[in-house]
Amino acid sequence: MSPSQIIKRLFQKPKPVVRLQPDSPSRGVVAFSYITWPFREGIDSPKMMGHTNPFECTTMAETFRRLGFEVQVVDYHNTDYVPPANCRVAIDIHSNLELWEKHLPADCQKVLHVTGPHWLFWNHAELTRLLGVQQRKGVALTPRRPTEPSRSIEVANVATVLGNQFTMDTFKFAGNPIKRIPISSAYEFAWPEGRDFEKARRKFLWVGSYGMVHKGLDLVLDAFARMPEFELTVCGRPEKEPDFFRAYEKELKHTPNIRYYGWLDMASPEFLELARTHAAIVYPSCAEGGAGSVIHCMHAGLMPIVTTEASIDIKDFGMLIENGDVDSVIAAVRKFAELSPAEVEARARASYDHVRATHTRAKFQENFAAFARELTAGM
Repeated sequence: MSPSQIIKRLFQKPKPVVRLQPDSPSRGVVAFSYITWPFREGIDSPKMMGHTNPFECTTMAETFRRLGFEVQVVDYHNTDYVPPANCRVAIDIHSNLELWEKHLPADCQKVLHVTGPHWLFWNHAELTRLLGVQQRKGVALTPRRPTEPSRSIEVANVATVLGNQFTMDTFKFAGNPIKRIPISSAYEFAWPEGRDFEKARRKFLWVGSYGMVHKGLDLVLDAFARMPEFELTVCGRPEKEPDFFRAYEKELKHTPNIRYYGWLDMASPEFLELARTHAAIVYPSCAEGGAGSVIHCMHAGLMPIVTTEASIDIKDFGMLIENGDVDSVIAAVRKFAELSPAEVEARARASYDHVRATHTRAKFQENFAAFARELTAGM
């Protein structure tokens, strides 16, 4: 270690380790690499509703604590933590498993908790979409969501996956067992009564966080600029990505059938009003581990129009965007708009019933508890 590295280490703040003690004599330690802030700020923090991971993280830790284990939680970017000698289970969301491997007992169960596709697929998919923007718009945009290489799937004994078969298939090369535990939802709503599906079937939402190209906003904007007969409402913060915003300012701010709404609290009356007047969310993402914004919108009665890579079950109610290109978005939107109002209502209701049965906090708790009990049986 160089002198500068030594000085940096001396003055570096220690990275937090959250320790949860069981109520009974400990069966050993569960090392858990995910996020620590929900344990410090509490379940009533407003931040708990912004994403599914705070609830899922705290639920996973509490599950093992109730099973009699001491749980030591660190942030996934904490590379200083070393699991103790009595570590019985090690859980990680990205690359800490390979750092921990040499410290773990031979009988420790190593779990990769998958929150997105394999890093090779993920990075290739985003770069491919950026190349598409370059070819259509003549501009090279910055990758917003690259992820570092990791060997954790090769190190793991088993993987848990929030998304569907698409996400699972990107990891199957490693030959490890993969258990699906469907993503939860930060929001649940009553079915929106009194919707005018004749009007709503011609109105569409895009809702997403950062990584506009990764999540397909470029394709949606280019598509609706060519479909003036349909309305699009964009909920997100594309202005936080200046190069993207410059490239798509015309579509976002100066195209009559496109409404740039901006960031929106999905628990707000404003979102519920949008859900009541729109019929579908259009989300041609290039790589997801289960698109949370789509699940949230389905809980509000919207039907999903998505790519396979969004990792959302669409069964016989959703609409598939066949490829990650503008023409495929146009084809899916027009196919949806041709449905009768009664068919749109039936599909929206089936979509709503599906997420109520599959993607809730209670269901996540139930599924993960069953997995944890099976994993630790006999320990």
